[in-house]
Amino acid sequence: MIVTLLFWNDADHRNLIIPLEHPNPEDIIMDKKEQVAKEALSFIVQGNVVGLGSGTTASQFIKILGKSGLKDKIVGVATSLNSDKLAREVGLRTVDIDSVDWIDVTVDGADEVDKDLNILKGGGGHLTREKKVRNKSKNYVIIVSDEKIVTRLAEKFPIPVEVLPFGHKTTLKELESIGMSCKFREDFITDNGNMICDCKPLEKFDLQNLHFRMKEIAGVVETGLFLGGEKTVLVSNGEKVEVLK
Repeated sequence: MIVTLLFWNDADHRNLIIPLEHPNPEDIIMDKKEQVAKEALSFIVQGNVVGLGSGTTASQFIKILGKSGLKDKIVGVATSLNSDKLAREVGLRTVDIDSVDWIDVTVDGADEVDKDLNILKGGGGHLTREKKVRNKSKNYVIIVSDEKIVTRLAEKFPIPVEVLPFGHKTTLKELESIGMSCKFREDFITDNGNMICDCKPLEKFDLQNLHFRMKEIAGVVETGLFLGGEKTVLVSNGEKVEVLK
C-alpha cells in the first residue's frame, strides 16, 4: 500500500508529492518466519540427524541450515518429497528414515498451536510423514509466527485427514457420522499416493477422543492432530522470539 502526501513548496508554488510506502502484510509474515527459522538453528549441533519439516516456515529453516557452517556436519531426514528436494538443492545430505535409529532433533512448522501446545498440521498434506519423523525424534521443535497461536485447534483451519483412495466416499461418510463437515481436497494426492479430507468439527470436541475416533475408521491413515508429547515451540512476533515448552 502506498500513501501519497502533498506538501506546498513556497519557492516555486508547486506541490511536492512524497509517497510513503507501508509494509506489505505478507512481507511482515515472511520476516517473522525467517526470524524464527534462524532461532531454530541454535538447536542443531555437529553430528546431528535432523528432521526437516515441510511448509513455508520449515523451508526457511532448510535454506538457513544450508547456508550455515553445519551444512556438511549433519544429515537430514525429510518429511516430504518437496523438503527433500529443497534440502538437496541447498547442499544438505538427506537419508531415508529407515536408515537411522533415531532423529536427534526435528524442526517443523504448524498450521495452529493451542494454549496446551497441541498442534494442527497437514495444510500441505504431509501429515503422516511429519508424524513418523516426529515419533522418531528425541527433540521436537516447532517454529511459527504469532498468528498461528489459537485458543482451540481447528479454530481457523479444518483438520486434515489422510485417507486411502479405496472406499474413500465411504470413509468420508463415516467421518461425517462422528460430527464433522468433511470435504476432499480437489486434485491433490499425498506423497504416499493417498487423498486428503479436510474436516471441520460441528461442535465442541475433546481432542484425544476425536483423534482416536477418526483413527478407528478403516481407510483413515492419519490425522493432522499432533497431541501431547514433549516439544519446544518458537513463536515470532516480528520483534522477538518467544520460547514455549
